Amino acid sequence: MKVSIVAGIGTKRSIRHHARLAGPVGLGVVLGLIGPFGTYELLPTLPRLGYWLAVVALNWLLCDIAIRRIEALVPATLPLRRVAVPLACALLVSLPAVVATANGLSGVGWPENLAVLFVQIALLLAAISLPVYTLADLREAVEASATPREAAQGDNPPTGLALFQARLSGPLEGRLLCLEMQDHYLAVHTTAGSDLVLCRMEDAARELGTLGQRVHRSWWVAADAVDGVECGGQRLILRLTDDRRVPVGRTYRDGLRREGFLNT
Repeated sequence: MKVSIVAGIGTKRSIRHHARLAGPVGLGVVLGLIGPFGTYELLPTLPRLGYWLAVVALNWLLCDIAIRRIEALVPATLPLRRVAVPLACALLVSLPAVVATANGLSGVGWPENLAVLFVQIALLLAAISLPVYTLADLREAVEASATPREAAQGDNPPTGLALFQARLSGPLEGRLLCLEMQDHYLAVHTTAGSDLVLCRMEDAARELGTLGQRVHRSWWVAADAVDGVECGGQRLILRLTDDRRVPVGRTYRDGLRREGFLNT
């Protein structure tokens, strides 16, 4: 059973990452063909394609890391969030190091004006991050809301665990232990194994209500899954019934103590 669940998670992750790579790879090919910023005249077709694919790939990786951090810090209610997050990311990671190195190695030449190069990189990163982030966010919102909305249309709309289970592709197997945030997905850990669901942690925690508590930015834990609390210096760790260790975030500790969640 666990083998099939793990295989399913691997397949979903592979599909997800391939889909997210399609945009940057496509942009790299387009830029390689049209040759902006003087690269059309300076490089033959194949080296130019390799140059732009490498530059876009490396900068996309930096963008992806920055977007995850910024997205976790920015409230979901921020106006124009789909535009503000990727643009802030583009400005933060617009360091000329990647492009300057690529220019030097490819024969384009080392940059003479770093300010101009910074602006060019910022435009490139905005072109990468805006469509990739917007499409991923829209897909998440549509897919994550579809199943609960259909379930709520019945005469007896589900609540609590039943409402959260409506997001899953099938019945929840085993007893729910915890949820772990992974990009736009949640890993649902039960006594029977693990699975992935496209869902925001905030939505899942709200739907599950008093069945558990969010203990970390990336973790939610079921109340009956806590087997003990471990302290190590400044760190606070929850030991679950399956011997899993889950960190407790500093910002969550006072609220968890008030709820009696750390008195196990």
